[in-house]
Amino acid sequence: MSVFGSPTVLMAGPASNHFVFSNQDLIFTQTKAINILIGRSIMTLSGDELKQVRSALQGYLSPEMVTKYVWKMDEEVRRHIDLNWVGHKTIKVAPLAKRLTFNIISSVMFGQGAAPFREALATGFEKVVRAALSIPVNIPFTKFSKGLSASRRIRKLLGQIAHEREAAFHQGHCSSADDFFTYMLALRSEGKHSLTVEDIVDNAILLLIAGYETSSVLITFLIRQLANEPDILGKITDEQEEIARNKGPNEPLTWNDVSRMKYTWKVAMETLRTVPALLGSFRTATKDIEYRGYHIPKGWQVFSSHLLMKDSAEINTEIAYHFLI
Repeated sequence: MSVFGSPTVLMAGPASNHFVFSNQDLIFTQTKAINILIGRSIMTLSGDELKQVRSALQGYLSPEMVTKYVWKMDEEVRRHIDLNWVGHKTIKVAPLAKRLTFNIISSVMFGQGAAPFREALATGFEKVVRAALSIPVNIPFTKFSKGLSASRRIRKLLGQIAHEREAAFHQGHCSSADDFFTYMLALRSEGKHSLTVEDIVDNAILLLIAGYETSSVLITFLIRQLANEPDILGKITDEQEEIARNKGPNEPLTWNDVSRMKYTWKVAMETLRTVPALLGSFRTATKDIEYRGYHIPKGWQVFSSHLLMKDSAEINTEIAYHFLI
């Protein structure tokens, strides 16, 4: 088939997934639209520079760093529930899950510096996400054109925040644990990478995209699954209430509290197994490849479906969520 103007092979099932993920001649790639919208991120780097930036990003996403931000996440969830769930008889989970995920990532990555721009960032970011799976032709009023304009506005806002954090860092008014920008600036001062502030902004946008859609999909389908499984919902409720009984009314969660949510975590992982947060991923063949008698020419894309083999109704529901909602 042809996807975004490129010849593409669709592969699905456990055997093909094993073939794709273990084949060094198939390199991970993104759509042309994503590369243009994001800019100079880890997706476009190579060699030593790629190793440096990947190491920096992995350090920021390490469990040691995450433990420092649990209270921020808890604060955002409490605010979100009080505003959008309490007192409402009916709510739309998917858009609220997206907004909650964006607010959490924004708070953790950019700190209070992004608070005045949060609404503008959220609106623009939704357009960027929609444009990521579009044909990259910059014609007015198309999804890609709107996403490109939104991407420029987001870069401008985040660039302003990043430069403010850079000035505060050099004056000793903030530390590397405060937010993503300061963390990356601190590593640069130690000679661990050579990214400019603009490059750091591009990688921040990449992390937003990577966490935003996947986390909100998990939340949405987890709630849908629990609505149909009262016994499992009851066990999760018991586990959460046990943790709550040992906390004060407004006492934030800690990493220790989260680590006690073992059953909740298993249910989340089972949801991810049965309903992957990503419909699939693209790879590009670096040379001619054979798979079970089929020929995949060099340069062709391979789209590996992450969905389990299900009936058509379930697959249609998931495709609708990923591409239409």
